[in-house]
Amino acid sequence: MDAAAGELASGRSFDTLSLREVAKLAGIAPTSFYRHFHDMEGLGLALIEEYGKTLSTMMHHVREQASGGRSLIRASVETLFDCFFSNQGMSRMIMQESLSRESVFREAAEQLFLTMSGELAEFLVRDSNDRGVPLGYPKLAANSMLSIVFTTGIALLNTPTEDRDRQKEATIIKLRMIMRGAESLGAK
Repeated sequence: MDAAAGELASGRSFDTLSLREVAKLAGIAPTSFYRHFHDMEGLGLALIEEYGKTLSTMMHHVREQASGGRSLIRASVETLFDCFFSNQGMSRMIMQESLSRESVFREAAEQLFLTMSGELAEFLVRDSNDRGVPLGYPKLAANSMLSIVFTTGIALLNTPTEDRDRQKEATIIKLRMIMRGAESLGAK
């Protein structure tokens, strides 16, 4: 997995990697590859799953920080964008595969997004209840928020560093607007 992730980080796309090449980079015989994965598809799915676990763990920590007074939206955007930038190969793979027509990777990327969206919706409901603020359409709000963060974050991978902060601030404003709208709809 490390060998494939390293190649993705260097800018290669997953579909250009071969089993033999990954095995060679990992320092194992191609036949040994099969002890770990059925095929390259299995490796790709494992990479997506591992990336999803990383994102989920990071967001759990962000939610803990938010309960300590830090802005949940700012902390989430900064954390996710940092993850996208430090894992550009996987971030690009997730985005490319989520846009492909038919792919098990697309399904895995969609499942990752749905899982993260569900976890965020649950947090938003708990948080709004704790604050005594009604919240309308928490699942839709969470889905919209993640869509903005993922598409903007991935697009920023090709953006010059000096323009990233402006885009990050714009993303934070968009997410605040969604939250205010959800709170407004919950009050009706």
